[in-house]
Amino acid sequence: MQFFGTKGRIELEIPFNAPPDRPTRILMNDTAEEFSICNQYTLQGDDFSRSILVNGEVPVPLEDSVRNMAAIDAIFRSGESGQWEAPEIDRP
Repeated sequence: MQFFGTKGRIELEIPFNAPPDRPTRILMNDTAEEFSICNQYTLQGDDFSRSILVNGEVPVPLEDSVRNMAAIDAIFRSGESGQWEAPEIDRP
């Protein structure tokens, strides 16, 4: 997956489901950043469990999920309309 902007580009070699047997890399212009092998779902579960056990803050707030769904809805609307569709996010 590649993203092109006015200041450069970002490339995700494997954008979804990081491989369990090798590091994951992100390329930013001509620089590569490598992330160690891990099970991303285990890390997410551990972080969430830890927040419950210590009555702490959830690592990913609910507002992030709402914004993600607004972006996904905009993508589907864009597919139907053939036009740019901005996410519709209710603001307090």
